[in-house]
Amino acid sequence: DPPQNPECRRMDPSKPGAQSRSPMIRGLGVLIGLVLLVGLVSAPPAHAASAGVPLNPGSSGWAKISGTRTTAIASAAVTIPSAIPVTFGFQFRAGSTASGYRARLTVTADGSVSGSFTRVASGSETMLGGTTPLGIHVRPGQVVHLEAVAAAKKTVRLYLRAWLDEEIKPPTWQLTGKDSSSRRIRTSGRTYLWAEPGAGTQPGTLACSAVTVRSYSASRAAAVGVVAPEPNSDLFSIAVIPDTQDETSNTSNTPFLNRVNWMVANTSRFDLRYVLHTGDMTNWGWLDSSQLARAGAAIAVLRKAGLPYSLAIGNHDTEAVGWNGVAGSTGYGGSAYEGNPECAARLGAAACKSGLLVRRTDAFNQAFPLSSIQDVGGAYASGRIDNHWTTFSANGTRWLVLTLELWPRREVVAWAKDVVASHPDHNVIVQTHSYLTGSGKIWTSNGGYGSTSPKYLYDQVIKPYTNVKLVFSGHTGKFRQRTDSYGGHRVVSFLGNKLSGSGNDPVRIVTINTATGAVSSAVYNPLRGNTTNVTSGRISIIR
Repeated sequence: DPPQNPECRRMDPSKPGAQSRSPMIRGLGVLIGLVLLVGLVSAPPAHAASAGVPLNPGSSGWAKISGTRTTAIASAAVTIPSAIPVTFGFQFRAGSTASGYRARLTVTADGSVSGSFTRVASGSETMLGGTTPLGIHVRPGQVVHLEAVAAAKKTVRLYLRAWLDEEIKPPTWQLTGKDSSSRRIRTSGRTYLWAEPGAGTQPGTLACSAVTVRSYSASRAAAVGVVAPEPNSDLFSIAVIPDTQDETSNTSNTPFLNRVNWMVANTSRFDLRYVLHTGDMTNWGWLDSSQLARAGAAIAVLRKAGLPYSLAIGNHDTEAVGWNGVAGSTGYGGSAYEGNPECAARLGAAACKSGLLVRRTDAFNQAFPLSSIQDVGGAYASGRIDNHWTTFSANGTRWLVLTLELWPRREVVAWAKDVVASHPDHNVIVQTHSYLTGSGKIWTSNGGYGSTSPKYLYDQVIKPYTNVKLVFSGHTGKFRQRTDSYGGHRVVSFLGNKLSGSGNDPVRIVTINTATGAVSSAVYNPLRGNTTNVTSGRISIIR
């Protein structure tokens, strides 16, 4: 429905010169309008390109942005006015401006931003829960994005998230609320933009752009995920870096550095406790030391920031992959170095078999010695990074990160079983380069030159031990998630690889609620400034 407030206008989607349309075109427009009117075609969601809400000190102002809806999601980019403090947001299910639910942002005089929900009836406003700081600080003229939802009837559900114009949209709701009281509003109503400046401020207008309202199901709202981390909450996050071999082959190394710098800058925002790299750090770093140097420069950013990390070894990090010796070429890729004429000359004919080359990792170990990893509890081979485990704690829970070689040898799998079995009080995270297929299944192949398959690892380590909670892998060019359950034991597994088309700078942020076991995930692209592949799941937490 088009906005009725003159300050909140729907943008005319027509192109320049629309006023000079022919009578036939105008007649066609009238016909389409009649079809919409009689309900043969669904009307599009309300959309206002811009809106202005009157700011009068000590009183409320409104701008209608949608007709009647029961469940709705609304969003707007709001320019912070010079008149602060100010409270603004959306008013859903409004029979009039004196009723409905408000999803509110409050900006204090010092620029801090908090969120809250209220129910309005006969002009009287009732808080639904408390006011929550969102960790955002603004100044006049800055743009803050607000997205909120009012959903369901039996128990009304409210959701809210906000972010600055220069930031990436949070993957989860930062604030949730509910109303199951006898006074809850179950009827449909209009949606308004609403604002109320503090007393003593100057009159003005709250300028809003990119204003949208559309119908939105309660199940979709609930599936977005858990509330974003707050200090001293039950939530923490881990970051997962996918294959970076193409980035470290680039002399500028911009994507890799941009990613780790972004993670360091957002450590507090996500309560980031640990970083994983699932392998293929370089293309063939053992033959091109500059690739290892670029990777080392990026990982050093994490080390200097005090962020603990573990690095898995992919096939491109071994001597199974190598340059073909032709200047300007892209190399053989995969396991093809065994067929390279220079392989026998360099290593000897007996050594030029991919099953052997994939275990040759000296260059990687020299660039990333096990001693550079924090809190190492043990390793399969003394002093080598190929197979090791570390520990960390979060919100009173203990975690063990088990990093395994690609398609591990049977003796390595047996060692991994002992590690997991001897730590029943730890929640175990397993990372290995290859585990899930592009369709989200567990690989049954060893890649043609590995020792065992991911299915073997699953049968021997993942499935039997109830303290294994999460599995991370790369290698295959997709982003996927799967959940395996058996006898009450639930494992959530993730595949992540930049080759899926999400851009050249993704990082997966996985947020874990240690109180409920809820797991939410989103793939951020700091370079492009977007968020994709938002998922959710649940595990049981060992406390």
